[in-house]
Order: sequence, then C-alpha cells, then structure tokens
Amino acid sequence: MLDLQRLDRQTLPFEKVDLVAIARGVIVDLAPMAFSAGYEMSFEPERDTLFATGDRTAIERAVTNIVQNAIEHGGRAGKITVSVTTPAIIEVRDEGDGVPPGERERIFEPFYRLRPQDHGAGLGLNLVQEIMHLHGGRIEILDGKPSGACFRMSFRALAA
Repeated sequence: MLDLQRLDRQTLPFEKVDLVAIARGVIVDLAPMAFSAGYEMSFEPERDTLFATGDRTAIERAVTNIVQNAIEHGGRAGKITVSVTTPAIIEVRDEGDGVPPGERERIFEPFYRLRPQDHGAGLGLNLVQEIMHLHGGRIEILDGKPSGACFRMSFRALAA
C-alpha cells in the first residue's frame, strides 16, 4: 500500500528501467525461499536487456509479489520459471494447480483470497494490478504449460 501511495504522489516522470535486471534481482533474492519450499527456479530472459519506462521499486515489488505467490500456491514441487520477453513482458509460471478460470478476475480484488485459510490479507495481487495500471500496463493470468498458472505482466516497451 505504501508503494501505491508513493507512486500516486510521484511528480517526476518514470525512468528507463531494465526488466531483465529487475527480474534477475528478484530471483536472486527469492531463490533460497523457493529452494527451501521444494521448487526449482529457472530464469529465461530472451535478451540481455529489455527496457521499459517505470518506477524500479514498484516493478520490483510487483514481480516479488508474483514470485512469492507462486512459491506459496505452486504446490511445493516442480519449477517456477521467470521469463522476460519482447516487447516488454515478464512472466512467472509455476507447475501447481493453477487458478480456476472463474476466479481469475476475483483474485485481483482487495482482500480476496482463493483459499480463505491462507495467511495474508489478500492485497498482494491487488497491489500488482494497481502498479501495472499506474505503469500503463496490464497483468493477466494464463494457463501454465504444461500445468499451473502463468502471470503475465505487460509493460510499455522502450527501444534499447
């Protein structure tokens, strides 16, 4: 919530940010947590750098929330894959049960949790959606391949 408040008050224009570097940093930070929870981690950047315009801290928060969500809900087995592709997309895929199609819009609502017994306030995915909106981008949920969930964050691309 503080990230959103900070972004709402931002008067300076967004900066050029490298989505590959942001995603790599999140993976380095969260890999120990993923490994201890029983996952493999994979990082698949399409290029060495991929630029977008935005707030680095907010984008890091969004990617962190999605990867933490995969760690918590990915079934505690298999692989979590983070990819960065053109034009300016970050995807986080897990091999868990996925998100039922009827729940895919609701999980972005504030305080909504797919499994009510889970811990947390149900604000993480809402925060991601708000961050993407403020960046002129979008978040969507797709079916993972071969199973699981795929969260796709699409940003406005910049030329290298």
